[in-house]
Amino acid sequence: MAPKGVYLDLQPLKPENIPDASSSEFDKFLDDHFDMGIKLIDSMSNWNHHSTKHDGTVKILNLTTSSTYNDIRKSLNGIKEYWCGRESYHSSSSSSTTENGNPNKRNSNSHTPSNLIRTLSHRLSSSDKDKNHVNHINVNSDALNGSAIVEEEEQQSKIPTDIERQALFMSTDPNGIYERFRRGLLEYHSENEREYIESMRESECLHVYRKHIAEVWRLTFKTPPPTNPRTFIVLLLSRELQNQPLESGGRSFMNISIPFEHPDCPPKVNNEKSRVRGKYVSVEKVTEIQNGNQVQWRMATSSDAGGNIPRFVTNGSLPNSIAEDVPSFIGWMEKRFPIGGEVTSKHI
Repeated sequence: MAPKGVYLDLQPLKPENIPDASSSEFDKFLDDHFDMGIKLIDSMSNWNHHSTKHDGTVKILNLTTSSTYNDIRKSLNGIKEYWCGRESYHSSSSSSTTENGNPNKRNSNSHTPSNLIRTLSHRLSSSDKDKNHVNHINVNSDALNGSAIVEEEEQQSKIPTDIERQALFMSTDPNGIYERFRRGLLEYHSENEREYIESMRESECLHVYRKHIAEVWRLTFKTPPPTNPRTFIVLLLSRELQNQPLESGGRSFMNISIPFEHPDCPPKVNNEKSRVRGKYVSVEKVTEIQNGNQVQWRMATSSDAGGNIPRFVTNGSLPNSIAEDVPSFIGWMEKRFPIGGEVTSKHI
């Protein structure tokens, strides 16, 4: 049975909270969560302006526990956690002059015990393995971002399902700035992350509710000594919210990651014995603007590193951690999808 209401917080969902994937209740489960995700991202315009990073191209915002923001929290079903978010704008040139080569990974030396948990801002995507197969990802495979995913029948004059929409965008060439973001952040999200986040060590799909739409993932991250590696189990919800440009706005997609308790991966058992179980919840939205010449990239997250790391330490590390994700991803994307040329980040 699905939980009453939608709560984007650090309380993990359990299998019994998820409706049958073939039911209309599951459709409502998805719709309700994406509606709440949109509401949370839209509310960021009224969050506290914490700082700007990377030469003023990344705006950091936070939703503190101050009573000043009680109305916002109430509108989001009463979320209580500290949230941190970022906003940036990006466009790309029309030339393809980016040099070939292996993507640069982030230097793990930037992780210190005081900011050790990179809280996995944007999240996880889907596996293209069989539905009930537990899938260990080989991130060095050249086939990770292949264009052939799922061939769907030609669309009739009907509203496409989520699966049909995913198949449509996953078979397109990433030429424009929106398409490049979509291929990097929505398609094979967790596999891609392992190519540009050095601290990420493992990604495993534990369960598929709907392929490419709702999947459970286990992610393991290396942390600086003397701390133990962290594992996060999340339910990843992915959807292209609008796949055709409208007069009122462009295309957009969203990822939502919610902590999850999976019976096949309990903490401190088997491979998890030496790992600490952390939790994070995140919402990420990319929107096409300026007639398709630019994208707005917003992400917000709340995290608990677990173990002996106090919450105030994790919260204090979030602004820098999520800001670093932006140049790290942009540098990787330019080399992974060189069509479209260099990416320019707008000063905010």
